[in-house]
Parts: sequence; structure tokens; C-alpha cells
Amino acid sequence: MQVIVFASSKGGVGKTTSALTLSSVLTHHGAQTTLIDADPNAPLAVWAKRFPDSVPQGLTVKTAFRTDVADIIDSAADPYVIVDLEGSRNEEVSVAIGRADLVLIPMKGNRLDADEAVNVIKVIRKQESIFRRAIPFRVFLSQTSPVIVDRGMRDICKQMRENGIPMLKTGMVERAAFKAPFALGGSIYDLNEREAKNPLAAITNAETFAQEIRDILIGTNVRAEVTTHA
Repeated sequence: MQVIVFASSKGGVGKTTSALTLSSVLTHHGAQTTLIDADPNAPLAVWAKRFPDSVPQGLTVKTAFRTDVADIIDSAADPYVIVDLEGSRNEEVSVAIGRADLVLIPMKGNRLDADEAVNVIKVIRKQESIFRRAIPFRVFLSQTSPVIVDRGMRDICKQMRENGIPMLKTGMVERAAFKAPFALGGSIYDLNEREAKNPLAAITNAETFAQEIRDILIGTNVRAEVTTHA
């Protein structure tokens, strides 16, 4: 089982949208996936309840707000478990990060989001000390323009890399197709041009994003096996 946690101490950075999109890609390609909604507003649980007939086959949505998110993670039986944490810093967030095989930290590419990403990394470092294991993580750009990357964003990304903070090469571009499922049900694979402009571009972006995550998980597992048998 691979546990992928989306974490940010700041709301509105595309965490929930990215979690649903990744889950949609995995299930579209046949990977059974559990999507855990730990957000107080329960946007993913509401989506699944509102459109029960169009939830992708192979996707199970569970709610973890006000319950022990670690227990729900541990009880999941699917190969992939995606966790959308609430946008805050508390014990439940810390415990969920401690269960992660990979933590994904979204940011929009501004200084405030970068500072919040650093705060999440501090939580990860603390959990690494508690659990006595490395917890892989990546920062990624979300809700960015598909054509414009401003100088401020480039400078922030450069500073992060210079400080040894790993970032995904693939960001989640700002596209209506990523948000459309919350209003229409289903996933990005169910959209047509009337419902969202250029859904194919969104699908391509999402699949590249998912492939990079899969490659990181494979690389992490290989290194762990080498360490175990060394």
C-alpha cells in the first residue's frame, strides 16, 4: 500500500483538487484507490455523495474529519491511499504525515505559500524524528498559468532548490477542467468541450503529474529495499 498525503497549512492552494485529480488518474488506469477526506468542509465527501453514480470505478471515498485519520489509513486495503488533509497544523495532520510514503505540498508560487510549505516541511522533519524513518516529500506548483511564469515564481523555486527542498517538475496548471468534476460529477475523463475548455490538456497534465509521483514512489521503494538488504 502506498500512502500519498496532500498537506498544506494554508487553504486555497489546490490541495483538494490535486488529490481528486491524482485519484482519478490512478483509478482510470485500473489502480484501486482510497481517497480520504480529512478537510472540515468535506468537499470530496460532498462530491461523492452528490454524484454517487459517477464516482470513478475503483475509487472509495472515506471521511476522516473528527475521527482518527491514522486508523482510517491503516484500515484501507487498496494499493493507493490518497489523503487530503485539512489546511492547518494539528496533531491529526502530524500523525497522517507520519503514515505517508510521500507527502505532496502544493503552493501557488508566491512568498506566502512558500513560507507555508516550509512550515509543513518542519512538521515532516519532526515526524521523521518521532518515527525514525525518512518521509519523502515534494513541493509542487498548483493553479499556475499554462503560459506565463512570472519572475517572482521562478526566483522562489530557485531558492527552494538551492536550499535542498525537492520540487516536482510537473505542476498542476490552472484549468477549468480540474474544478469541473465538483460541479458536474465524475472525473476529468468524463468531460467534453462544452463542459470545460480543452479537457485533453488537463488529462495530459494530470497523467504527467501522476507518472512523476509513481516514479518517485518506485525509486523510494527500491532504495528502501537496498537499505534493508545491505
